[in-house]
Amino acid sequence: MTRLAVDRHYFARPERTLFCQIRTYFPMASQAHVHRVVARYMGFAQQFLIEHPHEGYTAVSGAPPQCRATTRKGSACQRTPLPHNGYCPSHQHLADTEDRELAAA
Repeated sequence: MTRLAVDRHYFARPERTLFCQIRTYFPMASQAHVHRVVARYMGFAQQFLIEHPHEGYTAVSGAPPQCRATTRKGSACQRTPLPHNGYCPSHQHLADTEDRELAAA
């Protein structure tokens, strides 16, 4: 849950990751049910983080979210990021660059 709240832009399939980590604790006959439960609750967690991105991050990490970019001096940007991409308005152009690089790959 920590990774989902703190770094969800780089966490492609959280329900699969969690299920693979816990599946050894359940018998084969129960694994389909366990997968459905994990998928359902991870969906609830993702929906909460979409609706309340700053509150979810602060609850898990104990600090408010910060922009993912660095300043010209090399220190981390201290501004509050936009919820949809993790960059502040000043560094919004970096999110557009990432989108173009992903589309090219």
